[in-house]
Amino acid sequence: MAFKPLVWYCQPVANGVWATAVQNALGAYTPCATDSLVICLSHLVMLGLCLYRIWTTYKNPKAQKYCLRSNYYNYFLALLAGYSAAEPLFRLIMGVSVLNLDGQAGVAPYEVISLIFEALAWFSMLVMVGIETKVYVREFRWFVRFGVVYALVGDAVMLNLVLSVKEQYDSPAFNNVPSLTKLKLSPLVFVGYLRSVLYLYISEVFAQVLFGVLLFAYVPSLDPYSGYTPIRHEQIEDNEYEELPGGELVCPERHVNIFSKILFSWMNPLMKLGYRRPLTEKDVWKLDTWDQTETLISKFQSCWVEESRRPKPWLIKALNHSLGEGSGGEDSGRLVMIFHNLLARFC
Repeated sequence: MAFKPLVWYCQPVANGVWATAVQNALGAYTPCATDSLVICLSHLVMLGLCLYRIWTTYKNPKAQKYCLRSNYYNYFLALLAGYSAAEPLFRLIMGVSVLNLDGQAGVAPYEVISLIFEALAWFSMLVMVGIETKVYVREFRWFVRFGVVYALVGDAVMLNLVLSVKEQYDSPAFNNVPSLTKLKLSPLVFVGYLRSVLYLYISEVFAQVLFGVLLFAYVPSLDPYSGYTPIRHEQIEDNEYEELPGGELVCPERHVNIFSKILFSWMNPLMKLGYRRPLTEKDVWKLDTWDQTETLISKFQSCWVEESRRPKPWLIKALNHSLGEGSGGEDSGRLVMIFHNLLARFC
């Protein structure tokens, strides 16, 4: 059917239930492929996200720490997460398989790995929810929630696959399963066994869905964490000053070409520095002389004195003369600045 490692890992049964009941190219390998590529991968992602948030809670000095006003919501989430971790662990220890419809003894290797990943993922979620009752951080919480949604999508795919062969759990074809003799089970007992395993699996999926809904809608009431002072970003930047590229400390807006003005590319050095680290006051360019408030006000006052001598003085004309031949964007900025200073002076 295939090379030996894959046959050992998936343990397909030729002409078995999965080979005949599922109409796709994978055939008897369908449960193995779905469990390995969907369940394992989704729960591995959730496990990584939970572990990273646990690390953020204790090791990230920038994380804002809080205390929950009430822990009862988390206690209920912990109960659901604990059940979601215990159920696959129970199936692993007891050798119970929801995908074993052909009466094979034991659990296939692919399902063992899947159950381990699933139990670890939900156990890490249980630990994370328990830690939140002591210390709560806002960072990375939405990544964890979407990781849970991803795991629930995987569960939905697997549940749909199981329910597509639901009639096989009551099929009289089990009377001809040769492995039942090794299991020392009568066909009727084996059917009852499969039903109980199916209901157990559905209960686990229900608990996980309920957990996901409650977690996604969770808006905790928080209080500041006592005895904790977060490290401010400004304190981290008290190291040696890093000048902008080229050492240019005056705003270069006036001296750039027209394409740079249109695309605002003259702002790129400052944006790159802000992407690497938070900006401080000494990172920002100094205003050029022509753009400073004193220069603009002085020029406007002289233009207004000249305009007021006319029979019908116009404020707009004085503003236009004071601004000179600048670009529309520059004129708008200067106009706002002039009005602001005039109001501050006369009001």
